[in-house]
Amino acid sequence: MQRTLQLKALPGFQEDVDALPDLATKKMALNMLVLVRDGEVSGVRLDARVATGDLSDCYKLYFDPEGVGKPRYRLVYRYSPDRITAVAIEAVAVGRRADLDAYRRAMANLGRAKD
Repeated sequence: MQRTLQLKALPGFQEDVDALPDLATKKMALNMLVLVRDGEVSGVRLDARVATGDLSDCYKLYFDPEGVGKPRYRLVYRYSPDRITAVAIEAVAVGRRADLDAYRRAMANLGRAKD
């Protein structure tokens, strides 16, 4: 039997959702979190990069309610305390793919300074 993980949001995540341009995008971001929690989708692990800072404990998913072309948005999340022993999925940030917006939001929401 698969255990159900809790969904938690870091401080700042709700503001990220509120900054998304429309209701369809906001709903899709939240639905993606539920899909991750339920094990139906899995993102790609991030790493430490000069342009973004250290997000190596996080994962990303691309999404776009329009469904054409390159997805315009990223959802950043992490497993708490880690992927193996996770009891929760933490919503870290959500934002535009352009200009590394979602990653900048993730660093801010995690309280990390970019090196």
